[in-house]
Amino acid sequence: MNPAGDSVETHSCRVRVLTTFSELDAVADAWHGLWARCESARTPYLSFEWVRTWAGHFGQDGRLFIILVEDDESILGIMPLTLVRYRLWPFTLEALETVGGESRNLIALVAPGAGAAVSVAVADYLAREVLSAGRALRLSLVPSHHPFLKLLVSALDGIRPRISMRVRLCNFAPYSPLPALWEDFERSLGRGRRKVMARSQKRLDLSRREVRIHQWHGDEIDDAMRRLFDVHDARWEELGIRGLFHDERNRAFHVDIARQCDRMGWLDLSEMEIDGRTASAHLVLVLDGVSYMMRSGRDTSFAAYDVGHLHDLHMFRTWIARGLREADFLRGAEPYKFYWTSHYRVYVELLAVGSRQRGGIPLSVTRALMRIARFISHRHPPREVLAYLRRQRATRRELRKMGVRLRA
Repeated sequence: MNPAGDSVETHSCRVRVLTTFSELDAVADAWHGLWARCESARTPYLSFEWVRTWAGHFGQDGRLFIILVEDDESILGIMPLTLVRYRLWPFTLEALETVGGESRNLIALVAPGAGAAVSVAVADYLAREVLSAGRALRLSLVPSHHPFLKLLVSALDGIRPRISMRVRLCNFAPYSPLPALWEDFERSLGRGRRKVMARSQKRLDLSRREVRIHQWHGDEIDDAMRRLFDVHDARWEELGIRGLFHDERNRAFHVDIARQCDRMGWLDLSEMEIDGRTASAHLVLVLDGVSYMMRSGRDTSFAAYDVGHLHDLHMFRTWIARGLREADFLRGAEPYKFYWTSHYRVYVELLAVGSRQRGGIPLSVTRALMRIARFISHRHPPREVLAYLRRQRATRRELRKMGVRLRA
């Protein structure tokens, strides 16, 4: 493979790969320059701050694989990848995947009008320097109609038979378009749901409990995030499943990313408090008119008041007043998301490997190895596996009851 940091000429563009923290830090200003040109074609996950914070907590020198596409004047594209090793004795498979891929994976930050050139340069580099060396490319949680996905797939397809590739459904992601007027949003919910929310609010009002909703910033972030972690994990533990934040690294990363986003003006960290206790908490990032609903938690002892829905309703009202155009619930077709919307995105996964005719591993074997290795690495105890299965069945039943039919 090409040595780290060296440039490779690809058509009229150069491809350079960053593999160390020092190399990543050296392009911060150029990254910010490209970021400023990509308004409305970016997500928080493509920001330098997100990638650098993730790398500080989960990456290490040698695992980073940040692809830069440059011409003689500037950087045209940045594709933040990381090297993942899948081990299933006696096999080890190395794959390139998106750095810190959470949801709505737009794959790369691309200068306006440069999509075709960047996709061709990236595809040619990956085919010659990555896939031919026995490594795989796995891009997951990509919106199925994302323009750069189509360009990249077309560019990779043109390189066959040197590679094998498949794009397949992997998830759904509900979202809610936000109208200009609050009254229009209320009407979109339907009379039945408006009545349910009104009854929940009335029960809470009649309880004579003290209710407060806070927005947290600055020095208050750490404590507010700790309370969010606690209610989030407690709810999952009730289901018999370990929460995301049982891992201290996940806690530390989310606190750091909240601080970073607060400094950039993206943070919407809110907490509903009832009688001095955290009833509901939300970590949301707001960028380019879209609210990314990252993490949430609620205390189920307040379930009689539908605190999660009341808190959501307050946030929607606030976002519409601010002129936001969309609330993105991100990946996962949980029933509570469809309480607010019937819209959803289809997410797909792109998997590419070296062609079998050239000694590569078949796609089906690669995918199976990855899935089994991921499952084993999570170390789920049997009762947790059973809890997951029960939850999946309950989710399907609830979606059918709500009349939600998901289609690719």
